[in-house]
Amino acid sequence: MVAQPYLANYEYKNYTIRGVGGGLVGGGVDWEYAMAWSQGITELLTLLVSNAFGGAGATYWGPKPGTSGPHYVGAVVVLLASIALWKVRRKAVYALGVGALLMILFSLGEHFALFNRLMYAYLPLFSAFRAPETWLSIVALCLAVLGGIGLHYLIGPENSHEPDKKKARVLYVAGGLLIAFLVVLLLGKDAFFSFQIENEYEQLVQQVASQRPEISPSDPQLVSAIRQEITRRQDQREDMFQSDALRSILFLVLALAVLVLYRRNRVPAWAAQLLVALLVVVDLWGVGRRYLNDEVLVPPGQKEAPIPAYGFDRYVLDRQAEAGPGRFRVLSLEGSPVTTARPSYFFESLGGYHGAKLALYQNFLTNVLFDPATGIPEPNALDMMNTRYVFSPQPFGDMPVVYRDDQTGFVVLENTDVPPRAFFVGNVEVISSAEETWHRLRDPAFDPRNTALLAEPIDFRTAPLDSAGTAAADLVRYTPEEIVWNLRTDAPRLLVVSEVYYPAGWNATLDGEPAPVLRADYLLRAVPVPAGEHTLTMRFEPASHRLGVWIAALSTLLTYGLIVLLLGMAWKRRKESALP
Repeated sequence: MVAQPYLANYEYKNYTIRGVGGGLVGGGVDWEYAMAWSQGITELLTLLVSNAFGGAGATYWGPKPGTSGPHYVGAVVVLLASIALWKVRRKAVYALGVGALLMILFSLGEHFALFNRLMYAYLPLFSAFRAPETWLSIVALCLAVLGGIGLHYLIGPENSHEPDKKKARVLYVAGGLLIAFLVVLLLGKDAFFSFQIENEYEQLVQQVASQRPEISPSDPQLVSAIRQEITRRQDQREDMFQSDALRSILFLVLALAVLVLYRRNRVPAWAAQLLVALLVVVDLWGVGRRYLNDEVLVPPGQKEAPIPAYGFDRYVLDRQAEAGPGRFRVLSLEGSPVTTARPSYFFESLGGYHGAKLALYQNFLTNVLFDPATGIPEPNALDMMNTRYVFSPQPFGDMPVVYRDDQTGFVVLENTDVPPRAFFVGNVEVISSAEETWHRLRDPAFDPRNTALLAEPIDFRTAPLDSAGTAAADLVRYTPEEIVWNLRTDAPRLLVVSEVYYPAGWNATLDGEPAPVLRADYLLRAVPVPAGEHTLTMRFEPASHRLGVWIAALSTLLTYGLIVLLLGMAWKRRKESALP
């Protein structure tokens, strides 16, 4: 029933930086990337004490690069799950316990490399993802189910042969040990925790240097101010830990009180179960509400309001309205162009963020788009990607400034001689090596307007371009799933299309007949075109999507049809049994 979209996503994954193959497909992410956001060993305490490591944002002081909030299940759940693991002899409990332990080991990532390097090397798909801490979401599910089993052990006498006195002793021992553990941490917090990020002083110095470069890092006033800031943060983190540790102890005491009242027949079983469940809900809601801010609650129709549009955006938006879709792209140098997503809301952009970029495109961004010595965008890269405008804090190269934004200080540079989205070339070079192709694309002597680089030879000769010849590609329609051109060429030539090559979905037809889509200039598409006038259509038609739709549709019909059939049979059986 969920074959769509999972089949298409699985197929796509193999061509991304998270893929597992060779050639055009990615080889999986490297160890450092995969292990980013590994849960610290002592940071597992956040399952029990929410703010043990500062919560989120600037107050967070754990080993991860940062976090939006802790993984937290609450002291009551931990208590009940511990009782289930200790006293309930059932296969389900063993399975949940082993599962939770494995997920915890996975979540530790680089902090338990002896185990996770083995998984990274041999477990299918393990190297396709990062952020090992997300395994803790499954740990939370396991602990929640174990907590329910533990509560049933304490309150469901019909499912246990143990006397009530023994159950009470289990409750007192487990609850007492957990409270004692929290009290020891609370009293000896300064001995157990530093409440300081490693290299935090150096990080603050770098922040100041980026904002106020005229201030020397050794300036006595700066040194004093940074040390005061670090002390303030440590005190704040310590207070947060202390507050939440006391909070966890309070919920434990309340839960124990409810269960003791039940043991003394002061509260019925149903009421005790309800009260314990209510305590868990109140506990989790109280912590969760800290991270459910007003921005999250903005109605969908108002989501675009927080996305700022600057003067340079409006200038190019006017040009975009005049030209229409599919006519040019934009490169913004605000922040990191590889990850900054804001411009992509308004334009077809070279930048933006995706957690699983196509491996081809990521390699283009890393190895072709920027000059490795200066960090300035390569002219050939801008041309081959149909980049007409660049947003930059300052001019560079030969591109003229066509707009200055006084509010932001940014300028708009125009690539006045940018090639169209599709163009004919008169020469072909075959370079099988990706590294050699990247080097050739960066070569100032190489002109992507006249020459296409192919990974392997083809049985097609492209005629040279000259001023007397005819070679033109007119864009007719441009949508996310279909692109149509009218073509004219007086000789057989190769058409280079400034669209990212993706063999698992994009197909082409020339005058209604299937046409091959080649990979040109490492990243782009190319189609051999014979002489004459033609219509070229490219459509996004992944077979995995069609197959997934059919499987999902048939499975859905089968599942719900079977439910209707079973309900009908039950109704018929009941009706027959009611007859005299």
